[in-house]
Amino acid sequence: MATAFRRIMAHSISQSSTFKCGIGMRNFSRVSRRSFAVSASNYSNENREFLIVGGGNSAGYAAKTFVEHGMANGKLCIVSKEAFAPYERPALTKGYLFPLDKKPARLPGFHTCVGSGGERQDSEWYNKNGIEVLYEDPVVSFDQYKQTVVTSSGKILKYGSLIISTGCAPVRFPESIGGNLDGVHYIRDVSDADSLISSLKNAKKIAVIGGGYIGMEVAAAATGWNLDTTIIFPEDRIMPRLFTPSLASKYEELYENYGVKFMKGGMIEKLEAGSDGRVAKVSLKNGSFIEADTVIVGIGARPVVSPFESVGLNNTVGGIQVDSLFRTSVPGVFAMGDVAAFPLKIYDRITRVEHVDHARKSAQHCVNSLLTANSDPYDYLPYFYSRVFEYEGNKRKVWWQFFGDNVGETIEVGNFDPKIATFWIDSDSRIKGVFLESGTAEEFALLPKLAKSQPIINKSKLKSALNVEDALEIARNSLLSTTGSI
Repeated sequence: MATAFRRIMAHSISQSSTFKCGIGMRNFSRVSRRSFAVSASNYSNENREFLIVGGGNSAGYAAKTFVEHGMANGKLCIVSKEAFAPYERPALTKGYLFPLDKKPARLPGFHTCVGSGGERQDSEWYNKNGIEVLYEDPVVSFDQYKQTVVTSSGKILKYGSLIISTGCAPVRFPESIGGNLDGVHYIRDVSDADSLISSLKNAKKIAVIGGGYIGMEVAAAATGWNLDTTIIFPEDRIMPRLFTPSLASKYEELYENYGVKFMKGGMIEKLEAGSDGRVAKVSLKNGSFIEADTVIVGIGARPVVSPFESVGLNNTVGGIQVDSLFRTSVPGVFAMGDVAAFPLKIYDRITRVEHVDHARKSAQHCVNSLLTANSDPYDYLPYFYSRVFEYEGNKRKVWWQFFGDNVGETIEVGNFDPKIATFWIDSDSRIKGVFLESGTAEEFALLPKLAKSQPIINKSKLKSALNVEDALEIARNSLLSTTGSI
């Protein structure tokens, strides 16, 4: 009865809606699901009402939401290019890379949804809940009219509603400049991380190309292996899209204390092999070079939109354009996670977010929109974090969180021993974003409240704060004055 009610309500929503995105006005169908009639012998999947393409974080959290609605058993199929059930991908550049004597993370320990405190969903969990999972068989073609996809092995899969969860793929250097040499690594899945670990076991000098998330987290893990490590990047500081110059300098000093070297302003000319065919050095455009027997490339990622280009792409931020319920322009087809270009309600712009927090939350919102009469727009608050140097035996661990938008004037409080906080404040003295290193659970919990409510704060008082705790108390009082509660 409940299932019938959900179906009736999902189809009773009005037929169309529009929203404004950075590339103009588009119409998105309000029909959540489409009916279909199939011959049992024509298709390779047994579960054909719902199909998720992609086996990453979002797929795992979507599966959990289907189960919670009682709509998974015998209805849901997931098709994945990976060999494992969905897992918490951030572990691959953190705990997974720890040396073997420092208790590295391994599957099944970090299957979704343990990252958010949920149940560990290993392959047996999917079997138990009647979810069909097709492993190591990525989708290569898509027919929106026949409501089918075809996998690399030639399987034809039928669906009633389709969720695209293909995520991103690492940006790679061309083969012509050494991008595919032995010893050159890119990290996206377990097999990539396993290959890197094999190299780290015998490595003497490593070069990490890229000063963003991947670069900083891999370099931190490499310090546990006591390896000669150099980070190369073209910018003037690490994490330039988030860190202020002052903040970056403090983290750079910390990394240098662990023996990590920085090559700022480094533009890659080519990766060169030694006599054995393995990478031996990184040559820069200024004529210098860095010796390295192992190279990790972390220079960004691109959304995997193929073979779904026909559902509508966003050429500004990349990815597949969706509305606030994660519907594409094709009826019955949704997209979620890293690949989705969606309306960021709080800042009134279209964006695409490559982060596990959005992967989880977008999956839950997408499935709820599909299965129920929910028409509440996705209201996401940008959130980023990193945890590094957490291997066993290390005393100085790093754990920072950021919420909001890093625009406006910045005020930094604290001496990084270990705490430091940075506030981004607009011209109206409203808090737009906040960063905190080494906070307590209570302090971290305050950050999203500040970024969401954007209270007016006394900048002079904040600048005169004696320490991070004092600054957060000033911010807490500003929030209380604005909202009447914490």
